[in-house]
Amino acid sequence: MKFKSLLFSCIISLVVCFGVLIFFFQRNAYDKEISRINSHARVIASSLWTFERSSPTAYLTLAVEANGYDNITVRDDNGGEFLMINGTGPGRLESLLRSVHLVPVLRLEAAVVYEGRTIGKIIADWPCRTIVTYAYILLCMVLLLTGIGLFLKLLDAKRFLEDRVARRTAELEREVLERKRTEEELRSYTQRLSMHVMHTPLGVIEWDLDFRVVEWNKSAERIFEYTRDEALGRDAYDLLIPANEAEYVRQVWEHLLSRTGGIRSVNTNRTKTGEIRVCQWYNTILTRPDGSIVGVASLVLDITEQKQAEKEKLRLEAQLLQAQKMEAVGELAGGIAHDFNNLLQGISGYTQLLLIECAQKKEDCSRLQGIQRAALRAADLIRQLLTFSRKIESQLRPLNLNHAIDRMKEMLERTIPKMIAFEYYLTPELNDIEGDAMQIEQVIMNLSINAMHAMPEGGKVIIETSNELLDEAYCRSHFDSKAGRYVVLSVSDNGTGMDPETLHRIYEPFFTTKEIGQGTGLGLSIVYGIVKSHGAHIKCYSEPGKGTRFQIYFPAAATETVVEDQMPVSDDIPQGTETVLLVDDDEAVRDIGLQMLSNKGYAVMTATSGEEGVRLYRDRSQSIDLVVLDLNMPGMGGYKCMQALRAIDPGIKILIASGYTPKGEIQHTLAEGAQGYIIKPFQFVDFMKKVRHALDSA
Repeated sequence: MKFKSLLFSCIISLVVCFGVLIFFFQRNAYDKEISRINSHARVIASSLWTFERSSPTAYLTLAVEANGYDNITVRDDNGGEFLMINGTGPGRLESLLRSVHLVPVLRLEAAVVYEGRTIGKIIADWPCRTIVTYAYILLCMVLLLTGIGLFLKLLDAKRFLEDRVARRTAELEREVLERKRTEEELRSYTQRLSMHVMHTPLGVIEWDLDFRVVEWNKSAERIFEYTRDEALGRDAYDLLIPANEAEYVRQVWEHLLSRTGGIRSVNTNRTKTGEIRVCQWYNTILTRPDGSIVGVASLVLDITEQKQAEKEKLRLEAQLLQAQKMEAVGELAGGIAHDFNNLLQGISGYTQLLLIECAQKKEDCSRLQGIQRAALRAADLIRQLLTFSRKIESQLRPLNLNHAIDRMKEMLERTIPKMIAFEYYLTPELNDIEGDAMQIEQVIMNLSINAMHAMPEGGKVIIETSNELLDEAYCRSHFDSKAGRYVVLSVSDNGTGMDPETLHRIYEPFFTTKEIGQGTGLGLSIVYGIVKSHGAHIKCYSEPGKGTRFQIYFPAAATETVVEDQMPVSDDIPQGTETVLLVDDDEAVRDIGLQMLSNKGYAVMTATSGEEGVRLYRDRSQSIDLVVLDLNMPGMGGYKCMQALRAIDPGIKILIASGYTPKGEIQHTLAEGAQGYIIKPFQFVDFMKKVRHALDSA
């Protein structure tokens, strides 16, 4: 009994002693594991910073095996899982000990710190097996006291260890096979990646720290035209960087090497043949595991065509906007042209009749002549607006710009203040152009007036002409021009000049920098419309304080024959005795037409609408020799009236007279059988000639 009591006391004492030892030993083991996990964190810090997985994977796998971790997890600074490695798991005995909490599983954590900055953490599930070892010792001592039981326990332990060794051996064999398979996959992936780099549509270039080429793929060969062998080892500045980009590229390179991450830049680069291409670069530094920089990798995208397409798109958008503005002005001009020209017909017509009376009485006609000139200028302004908006076509014929300028000199010097001097530099052997003399004079006058407004304190206007030959290189940079021979008209001043914002808008209709009441904003718009109607193009150079220079490039005429742009007009006014039916909705126009025709011996009947004109002609067709017909009238209008008249009498003679008719409609009415047309406001002599011509036509 005493033996049993002593044995029991010894066992209890032994258990207590072992328990105390286990507690302190377990505490010591825990501290060592904390030290190990911190050591692991330091080892993998640089790999986690560069997001390189292969090195920490191998290291942590060995750590799991050596320290018996259940698993190790690596997380980045955002808490995202970067890497996780699992251990082999507990055996049956250990599982049993865990279930009764003799082998606690402790979670160990350590921060991953790189260059003083926490970039993540490492977490390990560690089963604290300290108690197992001491439990074995305690068990052995108990079994020694119990004899056979200890022996049997040792045999069980032996079998357990043998099984564990066998399992571990099998696991190691599987791990070796898995590692070989992973290495093979890695080699295959590396080969595929290399093939992708060499054949990607992006240029891939690797540089060393001296900015020399280390790698050069096929797309880089295509973009820059150097083969790989020609590029390797070459300095970037010598290879593909133009002189004007060198300083900018040097700054990018220094900035890149002084930081981590990548830099995007857009540069112009030189190819092997000297061609300049626009490229987009994506540059990233290359580092070793210890963080030191070994070079730079660049991806290159050739965006030359994209930039050209963007420039072309902007040009087309600008052309569309200009066309829309011209269309808006054209609609406005077309809307008012008919009524305005009817009003001018009244002013001009009555003035012409008074001039005839004054001439007959031999009185002073200067004031009436001034009214007539003003009416003609107003009519010409409407015509210029319609020309600018392309509502009517220019009357082009061979013209010499020098002759047009010579005719304008007196008018310019009379119109422009004396404090502004004119200088002329005209090329003697100047080629002819196909031009409208009146419109060309309008261009010269408008540009001269524009120069006058830029020189309120006085200055100098220089007008020049020259022959030019434009080649394909020039036309590639000026999309509105074609290669060939040109005649250039230049008008320069030394006035205030314009800033870029104003220069961009000078051709906009109604845009003006003058105060209200000092300009309409149509001068340069009309110039632009006339230039375009002549198939020419215009350029303007201007800087604040340095003056302005306009250059207009007119295509040279196909022939060198000089043709007079104005034919002399006979002073003889034709007369007649026929009967004319005048159809117009405007009372003043009807009255003026009646007086003009009556003055030259014609019998005149009038109608206020197309419907009334048809009724009169139906009733008195035998006595009416000619119908003078306005196209723009309320009701059935002029065109339907003409059709109705021709239905009554297919041989009827019709003269079209209109304040404004869109281009194409006049030709249509002539094709339908009209004998001619005259545009309001017309001159007395022109009207009589048109009437006589229509009556005499077959």
